[in-house]
Amino acid sequence: MRLKITLTLLAILLGLLTYIFYIDNRSDSGDFPETRSNILGDLAVGIDYLSIQNNATGQNITLELENKRWMLREPYLWPANEFAVQRILTELRFLERVSSFETNIFSNTGVDLPDYGLRPSQTALMIGRGDRRSTLHIGKPTEIGNNLYILSTDQSHVHVVNRSLLDSISVNLDDLRSSRLFDIAVFEATSWNIQVRENNRNLRAWFARNGDNWVFETPIRARADSAAVNTLLNRCLSLETDSIVAPNPSDLSPYGLQNPSYRIAIESDQNREVLEIGEKVSEDSEFRYAKRESRPAVFQLRIDFLDLLANAQTKLRERRIFEIDATAATTATIEQRDQLPLTLQKLEDGTWEIVVRDESQGIQTLEGDSSSIEEILKWLNELKAVPDTGFVNDAPSDPDLESYGLEVPEYSITITSNRRYGEDAPLENLQSETLIIGDRTQNEPLESYIKIENKDFVFATYNELFSRIDTDPLRYKSRQVIDLPETAAIQHITIERLADKELLLDETIDAETAPESPEAKLAELISELSIESYTMEGFTRTVEIAGREKPWAYRLVADAQHSEADATATEQIEIFVSETTGGPLLYGGIPEDDLGFRFSIEFIDTFSDVVFNRVARDAPEDPFSSKPLPNAENATPPASDDIFEAARPNETAEPSE
Repeated sequence: MRLKITLTLLAILLGLLTYIFYIDNRSDSGDFPETRSNILGDLAVGIDYLSIQNNATGQNITLELENKRWMLREPYLWPANEFAVQRILTELRFLERVSSFETNIFSNTGVDLPDYGLRPSQTALMIGRGDRRSTLHIGKPTEIGNNLYILSTDQSHVHVVNRSLLDSISVNLDDLRSSRLFDIAVFEATSWNIQVRENNRNLRAWFARNGDNWVFETPIRARADSAAVNTLLNRCLSLETDSIVAPNPSDLSPYGLQNPSYRIAIESDQNREVLEIGEKVSEDSEFRYAKRESRPAVFQLRIDFLDLLANAQTKLRERRIFEIDATAATTATIEQRDQLPLTLQKLEDGTWEIVVRDESQGIQTLEGDSSSIEEILKWLNELKAVPDTGFVNDAPSDPDLESYGLEVPEYSITITSNRRYGEDAPLENLQSETLIIGDRTQNEPLESYIKIENKDFVFATYNELFSRIDTDPLRYKSRQVIDLPETAAIQHITIERLADKELLLDETIDAETAPESPEAKLAELISELSIESYTMEGFTRTVEIAGREKPWAYRLVADAQHSEADATATEQIEIFVSETTGGPLLYGGIPEDDLGFRFSIEFIDTFSDVVFNRVARDAPEDPFSSKPLPNAENATPPASDDIFEAARPNETAEPSE
């Protein structure tokens, strides 16, 4: 008897297991073989509609896919957080049962849908594709395991699934919406404008893209500071909402949005997006009310650059004066009022030449110093108007120009270049611009009026330009004052101290002279002597040191032989040298060429090694020596007041003053 009962129970168990694994598991498989393990089957494919109804709170959230982007439709219109929506779609796509049972067995068990929290359900999730709609009812969590009960869309089965689905749809509404205000990227923007209606102002600035640069179209057509415009535009496009204040207000006046204080409109080829900014949330708040023009919802916005928006006409305007690239100049002409112009021109080999005009001698050319010329061109290229107040007049009349001193300017500088500023490609034709410099400004004596000839705008710039601009050719002349041929060599050097006629150096430079010796190095420097700068007076009988006129201290004479084959082809180089001041300052002069100049550091160091190491110095006195100090009565007068006559007694001609 017991055996029969055991066999009967075993048969029933096998039948039940067969039903569970071979029949029940196939009941919701759907039409697609690849989704058989998914409860929703083909319903989880191509979803374009989601509605979440929380029956406990009464909140309804509706999302729709529109133009490949998810949008919140309820409780307000707003772009959705794509990551949050994709999380829900992923959960639905991989929604698998842990177990399930049919609802028609409830009548035999005494358990019904309310016991699982499914009638009424705690949450209802409606999914759709096109016009088709299906609803999943979500009930209570299971007593064991991290699962919950859901009712199938046809209400035939109760499934036990992982509760991650409930977590994905239970996010805060603020997390389900996108926090970004704009969808346009900086590189996509083709134009944008700012309108300000605050503090009795009504201003508008409109920018348009011109290639890689921005230009003002309103209030005047002018160049914009493209880097500053891109920075501000990027800050605008990065703005985020804080919280929604009113989803669909009937009256915008309480928020200051009936007539917004600020309005930012950004356009691309495909879209136009407008942000309207109203009043402060409270007097001491850093937040303001704002809304998108195309959406009714009012939200709070934190923005800390309203002052920049309000002053965009000056803050974002290009302060550079030249439109062309002065560093790519081929010629530069500097002219001072009532003087002949000086021209710097670049040769085909890349070197510079100075063209000097003289009424008596006509036109002369000098070798230019590339570093000095490139330095002044670089400065001109970056010459800018004074910040904020530097835009003086955008449409000056003739009387205005006369009052600025620009009718007859103090200086004019014409630059001819083959490139525009900020562009790599050369121009097809050379382009010239002339800067004219007028009087000092009326309100600030440290500033002056300037403008580009044949253009309207008058700017103010700092008076630093007067110390930079110079029409003296020595400012731009090559710094190499001696350049012996490669076949020439310094054979002999003498250095005489002019005060007492003592010969400090009398050295022959030959093959036996050590090449690393100071004497050999000095000979090498003299043969290709490059100086630091010229003195404008040329060679003079005295030199100013520390504010006092003093005689030359040393006379250097170098004998150069131009060819080893011809010992008679020699040249004598005479250089006068000042006393040193203990710092990197040593003056020199060449009377034959009427040149006065400052030596370079390298020459100063080498000359000091040669001269001062040969001068015998008395040991210093004790700090409290009883030896009397010299006075004017005991001082011995110099043997001669004219050091040049003493230094060169056989010459009758005096050096030029």
